[in-house]
Amino acid sequence: MHKKIIIIIIIPVLLLCAGIIALTLELDFMLPETGYNSQSDEEEPHDFSLESFSIPRWFISNAGGMILEEAQSRFVALRSEYALAIDSAQQDELPEILLPYFNDDFLIEVRMLYKNSEQIRTQWLFRDAKGNTRLNAVFLEIEKTEEEPEITAEAEESESDEEEQMQAVKEKELNIKGFIDILDENANFLSEYRFFEDGRVSKTDYEYKENLLISSAAMILENESDEDYIKTYTDNYRYNRSLTLRAIERIFYKDMQYETDDNILKITFPRRIMNAANDMDFISERLNLYPSFFGDIFIKNYFRMVFETDDRSRVLSQTLYDDEDEIIWIISNTWVNDRIASTVKKEGDSVLLAEFQYDSSGERILERNSRDGEVERIVRKEGDTEIEDLYMNNVVVLRAVWEDGKKVSETRMNY
Repeated sequence: MHKKIIIIIIIPVLLLCAGIIALTLELDFMLPETGYNSQSDEEEPHDFSLESFSIPRWFISNAGGMILEEAQSRFVALRSEYALAIDSAQQDELPEILLPYFNDDFLIEVRMLYKNSEQIRTQWLFRDAKGNTRLNAVFLEIEKTEEEPEITAEAEESESDEEEQMQAVKEKELNIKGFIDILDENANFLSEYRFFEDGRVSKTDYEYKENLLISSAAMILENESDEDYIKTYTDNYRYNRSLTLRAIERIFYKDMQYETDDNILKITFPRRIMNAANDMDFISERLNLYPSFFGDIFIKNYFRMVFETDDRSRVLSQTLYDDEDEIIWIISNTWVNDRIASTVKKEGDSVLLAEFQYDSSGERILERNSRDGEVERIVRKEGDTEIEDLYMNNVVVLRAVWEDGKKVSETRMNY
């Protein structure tokens, strides 16, 4: 009897131990190398490397390229609306525009985003030995070459075919539209390049003191035949004792005109959250601090703009000075939570006021524009319809109705 009991106890224990050993071996096989030796905590970590992964790897993603789950194959991934492929690359596979920023200490990672089986974005990442990102480049609208085999989800090809197609993707000729970010070992942005469809190129250089951003210089490339950038303005950042941003002083080095319809006026910070909901706005950065009612802003050489912020970095005011330090105008903002309730522009004896109302979801449903105390314009939103009323002597003289951003009617009122 005792022998039977011992056998009954030992057999499950042996099975349990065997299961644990098998599970451990399976996990060791599945998990990529982390760079640390599990036998000794005192040894230095190995270099970070993508070679420890089985690549290329395919994922189901969202519109912004965020990984939702890993797919078993390219075929499975491309059946989703958005798919992401992650691969490694060699120096000779880099676009020519990225070669000046590469050195032999970097490892190259390339991420390709697909929408409905069509590639819409390519991201290049340089990582150092510690795994820190030292370059982040994103290019949109990659042109296809005649020799390139088109990747579709019609059928599942062999692993060798997949590798050949990945190689073809990385060797495509780029129609440059996107950005390049250069970072240091502390993840601070050193330089930012932006490439536009019309051929314009801008560059922003950042300067730090003890890892605190103190200035940024914006430049443009005026002549594509050389690499001489012309400085347009410099932002100097001021902080209080708690290191909260309290003011930004922008000094202009070139005459220019700010057009509100294009949302050109902005405050540039080295870190920002991309809007993943709109593919074509992936590289956009907009901060419109005043309504179009305030009109265009003309900036001359050595004018300067001073932005005052609160302890939450919300812009409270912006003041434009001329080259003799005389005030041209002041724009002041009143905030309710994280939204501007009203903004006032004072220029000489003229006072322009824009007031805003929002619904419970935070969407703007009303804008009221006044000049020197008299209402000139009111826009209210009802669903997808916007109704714009223009006033004269506090009486409505013209009403326009807009649907989905298009004017559908215009009525002259009795006056």
